Amino acid sequence: MVTGRLWVNWGQNQSCRPEHVAYPRSPDEIAALVKTAAGAGRTVKVIGSGHSFTGIALTDGLMLSLRHCDRILEVDHSTGLVKVEAGITLASLNRELAAIGLAIENLGDIEYQSVAGAISTSTHGTGAKFHSIPSQVEAMELILADGSTLNISRASDPDLLHSAQVGLGALGVIATVTLRCVPAFNLYSEERPWKLNEVLEQIDDLVDSNEHVDFYWYPHSDVAQTFIHNRTNESARPRHRLKAYYEDVLMENRMFNLVNWVGSLNQTWIPSLSGFTASQIGRARITDRSDRVFTNPRTVRFVEMEYAIPRSHAIAALRSVKELIEKKAFKIGFPIEMRFLGPDDAFLGTAYGRDTAYIAVHVYYRLAYESFFREVEAVMKEMEGRPHWGKMHYRTAHDLRPLYPQWDRFLDVRDRLDPERVFSNEYLERVLGP
Repeated sequence: MVTGRLWVNWGQNQSCRPEHVAYPRSPDEIAALVKTAAGAGRTVKVIGSGHSFTGIALTDGLMLSLRHCDRILEVDHSTGLVKVEAGITLASLNRELAAIGLAIENLGDIEYQSVAGAISTSTHGTGAKFHSIPSQVEAMELILADGSTLNISRASDPDLLHSAQVGLGALGVIATVTLRCVPAFNLYSEERPWKLNEVLEQIDDLVDSNEHVDFYWYPHSDVAQTFIHNRTNESARPRHRLKAYYEDVLMENRMFNLVNWVGSLNQTWIPSLSGFTASQIGRARITDRSDRVFTNPRTVRFVEMEYAIPRSHAIAALRSVKELIEKKAFKIGFPIEMRFLGPDDAFLGTAYGRDTAYIAVHVYYRLAYESFFREVEAVMKEMEGRPHWGKMHYRTAHDLRPLYPQWDRFLDVRDRLDPERVFSNEYLERVLGP
């Protein structure tokens, strides 16, 4: 156990100094640590990989790192159910699943998160016929403040599972998660540049006629970049390693980081730099293992806001953000991302009960972001937007409650499982209430 060390998240916009940081290696160790901390009147928060941009993991009490709780525990090939320890990262899980012929059916574009962190914040992916990572949870073991273990499953108590699927760390410590996996599959992926208006005119057809669609618009330009992935029975034909290194490491990360660093020195250069980045987009077609297509290396640091809006508002939302950038003369060096998802069943899932479009904005970590994010948030509020729980936003329980039909049912579960608020912090008090 470490005492008094400063903790900083990946985006370097959140920090705290916990009284203690512990690294348990088993559910029994987690339970003992939680029980002792709660008995001493300390709060308890869990960190995975620190990839959330909000204060969701901050504490001045006990911080638990589950980095050593990272094993696959059980595999049932007949059902596709895989039980894992909560601290395993998506990257490690993807590799281990591939080795045994399984895969997660839908993933986001970053795989550094822990499984518990990804489901707790409603991490998703893209695909109008698919669903978020939390929706793939069939069961979990939750350690409560008294050290007891609560076994939750879709079969035994679906309402409790729907609360715990996206629990925001407010209900207890997730020790294990059972995921519904699918047989391993390859994706055929096509990447290409478009004119922004062309994409927006065709976006509904693109989303409905393909399995996974993701597109970026580069501010200060009319260039959009689409990524379209579909399942295929064809054998993998990945890029040559040198080509992949050039594109993914040198251009998309090191060069892009240099471009943003230069822009941070003089923000008036950002529009030209963004135009330069957009001009480098090319066409690519590959077939590869699903997780290698879904996810990409991301070493350029940024701070992000992402909103989930009804899919019917997608085009209006992007056009409004574009107008906002132009009207307010914001200098934005990162592309604006849009993805699509089917309805979710988690009570606090950002896609709960509706076809959803996600719009994400990023700012280089060395630059101020609050004024831009607040303006974007005002636009999203007008479109019934729900903020991603692990990404920056300024919402409160008062104005979030009307967005979630099952809000009060989640709060009832929270009151039952953590009445003393052992797992609370300032962020959770703001978004859920005291």
